[in-house]
Amino acid sequence: MTETNFHQIAHELLKKDVEVITLRGDFSGRLINVGTDVIVLERRGRIRPVNLAIRIETIVLIYRAEQMPRGPFGFAPEEFHEEQHHESSDERKR
Repeated sequence: MTETNFHQIAHELLKKDVEVITLRGDFSGRLINVGTDVIVLERRGRIRPVNLAIRIETIVLIYRAEQMPRGPFGFAPEEFHEEQHHESSDERKR
């Protein structure tokens, strides 16, 4: 992939949550900037967001992260219904 092609793809992912696979490890966060030699990801920290600058030359793969719908307590709706179903099944056995 040429640098021009990478920049075109990266610009399409701006302001979106992405996964970045590099030669030095894997990173995830919101892509907030695409420079000439680095991209900047914003990761959610415990207290405040943290910005990571990743050298483009080390990137093997970048793609949009899939967001799963979450309920009010962080559970996916399917997980919540499954747990609820198991509880009601257990209560019927008694």
